[in-house]
Amino acid sequence: MITKIIMPKLGETMDEGQIGKWLRKEGEKVEKGESLFEVISDKANFEVESPSTGVLRKILAEEGQAVPVTKVVGYIADSMEEQLPEEVTTVTKPSEPVSPPSERKKRIKISPLARKLAEQRGIDVSQIEGSGPGGRITKEDVERFQPVAKAEGEGTPLSGMRKLIAQRMSQSKREAPHYYLQTEIDMSDAVRLREDLLPEMEKTFSVRLSYTDLIIKATALSLEQFSLLNSTYENEQIKSFKQANTGVAVALEEGLVVPVIKDAAHKTLWQIAQERTRLVARAKEGKLTQEELSDGTFTISNLGTFEIDLFTAIINPPQVAILAVGAIKERPTALDGQLVIRQTMKVSLSLDHRVVDGVAGAQFLSCLKELLEKPYLLLLTPGGGNA
Repeated sequence: MITKIIMPKLGETMDEGQIGKWLRKEGEKVEKGESLFEVISDKANFEVESPSTGVLRKILAEEGQAVPVTKVVGYIADSMEEQLPEEVTTVTKPSEPVSPPSERKKRIKISPLARKLAEQRGIDVSQIEGSGPGGRITKEDVERFQPVAKAEGEGTPLSGMRKLIAQRMSQSKREAPHYYLQTEIDMSDAVRLREDLLPEMEKTFSVRLSYTDLIIKATALSLEQFSLLNSTYENEQIKSFKQANTGVAVALEEGLVVPVIKDAAHKTLWQIAQERTRLVARAKEGKLTQEELSDGTFTISNLGTFEIDLFTAIINPPQVAILAVGAIKERPTALDGQLVIRQTMKVSLSLDHRVVDGVAGAQFLSCLKELLEKPYLLLLTPGGGNA
């Protein structure tokens, strides 16, 4: 039986993906569900799983090649003898215009590890002189080239991920009329709640509760109340979602990725903490799957751990809002006519004015503020259960 391997569509805005690396060679056995190849998209690098068990019969798209979503990139068969559809038996890559011999680029010899490192760091391998056998470029050549380039002030092209991030963020600022709402939240009770829950959660669930977990839960509950912010805008159409799928921005050396915690409003705090911990670890290892990166409806960007008080973030299209979270710090606050020191956190909400007006954004922030200032409300999960 022949099974098609297609370029998956990661979210509504993904038009194409770049083949980062094939993890199996033609003729090798593959199991259904195991990682087959890496894709570089506008959101992240992710691994695509094999759709069936068999042998990798044919690879149609080479590493580094951009392929439209849903297009066939290869085939899995029961054996290498199984006949492929006639129209693809001789196809290995898209046809390229024939250039005069003088214009053809010399094939670059480079190890797979060196190529991946160069892509991650945005280095043009054609500028590197290889020291390996036959002039093959090694990992050490790439690392040596980068310090030299930095010392000489030479520019390097954007990496695949950084280039796609630049395109998407430029599109967002160009097309979405951003405006910003800001507020300050008294986190004193939330700080005490987290301190009380920390030892029990670590003992019972082997997970460390973070302030981000509390914010994820409060955000998801608020989105259920104000679903207009839990929407996407594309092709002059607004699509609102009942389920809040909250993306959390994770910083990597080569850019940002946004793994998604699905239906966070209906998960306990310990479930959110476990899932966030797992997703962040997989993001840093470069092992996020398509499922873990897809279907986000709202994004949180937290720079509080870097002692940033307040910032504004760019909306992650086609979403219509993003929450920027600053540090929790002791600040003077007026309380019951007295000046006291409280633990407060400043947040900024970026909104797409094509979809969300100021009142809706303000109501969402008011709801978020109430939930975090009365954090015991987060311990009650809709549908029953404790945090």
